[in-house]
Amino acid sequence: MALYKEPAKKHRPGKGFLIAAVLAVILAAAVILAVTLFQIRDVEVTGNSHYSEQEIIDRVITDKYSSNSLYLYLKYQYLETEPIPFVDKVEISLRGPGEVGIRVYEKSIVGYVAYMGANFYFDKDGVVVESSSEETEGIPCISGLKFDSLALYQKLSVKDDSIFQRILDITQLVKKYELSPDQIEFGANQNLTLYFGQVRIALGNSGSLDEKVGRLHELYPDLEGRSGVLRMENYTEDSKFISFEQDE
Repeated sequence: MALYKEPAKKHRPGKGFLIAAVLAVILAAAVILAVTLFQIRDVEVTGNSHYSEQEIIDRVITDKYSSNSLYLYLKYQYLETEPIPFVDKVEISLRGPGEVGIRVYEKSIVGYVAYMGANFYFDKDGVVVESSSEETEGIPCISGLKFDSLALYQKLSVKDDSIFQRILDITQLVKKYELSPDQIEFGANQNLTLYFGQVRIALGNSGSLDEKVGRLHELYPDLEGRSGVLRMENYTEDSKFISFEQDE
């Protein structure tokens, strides 16, 4: 007697497979949407003075992944990022799917000292915050300082810390009066000399520094192209004594 055997049932995709397929499609669509929607189209940079806006953008958006605003935001929130010279911190904000804000917090630098072929930039307290082989426009070289040791992130070891307040005073004044000396020299007894090309401005070590630099601002256009020393050591609001010694 022959036995009846039911035909094997064909395997059909179950609900689990269909759900997984739908989720995969949704995920793929979400990825494509994120890539296209969050592609950076507009960037606003604030807080920058040392670097131009484009230089900051080029240093922050460094690869194809960083051109996605969502990725860039998460990168600066949770990942280690490449440090930018003269910049203490960078914050990224999302202003829209394709719009980001880059807030730059620059290191407070008043000047630099040249030592062993490198330039060591320091802040108002004399702490070395950066070193570079290049000179940075707008930051003067401070010469005449005598220090026992020099290391990155450490304070310049000078005999009298009051020199840093004097450096801060003169650098703030030249900035206030829109002057950019190439070099600020502290000589004997902290006698102060500013260098502008071939012109030296002797300010001495007495008071009236604000008045002296303010007057220098007025005289500066007449000094361009000249070579010599402008004597302002004894200048005050009362005496107004100034002389110019032409180089031979």
